[in-house]
Amino acid sequence: MAAIDIKETPSATTSELATAFDEWLDGLDTPQATLTKHSMEILAKSMRKSMALRDAMLLSVICAGNPEYDKGKLRDYAAAPRIPNRQLSEWCERMMKWSLEHAGHETDKDKVVNASRMLVDIVDTVDTVDTDLKLQVQPFAIISYILWWMGDGRAMLTAMRALAIDEECSLAAIVAAAIHGDLWPNRN
Repeated sequence: MAAIDIKETPSATTSELATAFDEWLDGLDTPQATLTKHSMEILAKSMRKSMALRDAMLLSVICAGNPEYDKGKLRDYAAAPRIPNRQLSEWCERMMKWSLEHAGHETDKDKVVNASRMLVDIVDTVDTVDTDLKLQVQPFAIISYILWWMGDGRAMLTAMRALAIDEECSLAAIVAAAIHGDLWPNRN
């Protein structure tokens, strides 16, 4: 598949991204979750360009138990992160704070397993389809964060995999620094 250039085809990419993100959200609630190859490629390439998409994917897993959880807001955040929306930004901040206070306690383990499986599938797919290893960075970073959030020591392995590919990956660096400092959500 040819590389997708968001700047060249904003409407087509926006539509494809919305479809891929919806497939992601559906997969979180589906036993044996799978994404289409096309959606995996769209998500990997879009995450590399948009940290909002990465963050929306992460929030969809770690905040699912929050009473304020709202798939519509996640869709809006993932699709239009550059549009200033103070209420949406504040909602995302509240969701993230809540997730740290409730880490691992109000967790839908099936969502965590499904998310991890889909993220590994994304890494494997882009590895065979595209020679750009940087497409693996954000999926590895999300996996590392989810594992750290769950209190799983394997988080360091995936954080280091992300950092080995891109030493400037902020999410993986945050996870690695937290683990190095023995800082774990809801433990400290």
